[in-house]
Amino acid sequence: MATSKKRISYATICQVLLAGYLMALLTGTHLPPGTPVLPLIEGIDKVCHFSAYAILAALIATTWQVAAGHLMNAHLRWVWAGVAILGAIDELTQIPVGRDCSFWDWVADIFGAAVGLLLFVGVRRLMLRQEPAGDTQ
Repeated sequence: MATSKKRISYATICQVLLAGYLMALLTGTHLPPGTPVLPLIEGIDKVCHFSAYAILAALIATTWQVAAGHLMNAHLRWVWAGVAILGAIDELTQIPVGRDCSFWDWVADIFGAAVGLLLFVGVRRLMLRQEPAGDTQ
């Protein structure tokens, strides 16, 4: 019973973090040109895209796994595809606010998502190795 309550609370925490991160990401990518924060990322735009989507993919995978259980490779492919589609939609919806729709930004998004999922898998493997063998709660 205690494990079930922990799973629910961890799942809720992950869901709130994911929702907040997604709102911040989409808000940040739709700031109109001339916004004071945009010059801060000038020159490192692709690094920002890569990092943002790596974090997003890892958060989605973590949230899904905490809420539903161990993710298989097919689940991870769905996460990657969903993040890739979101990245494309994000780029296209920047046009109405006067921002550029960049194929290379999208490429940075999808590579970032792939690396985020690889990091998720790596951390998950490390955590499973460190789990005590007799712990079945």
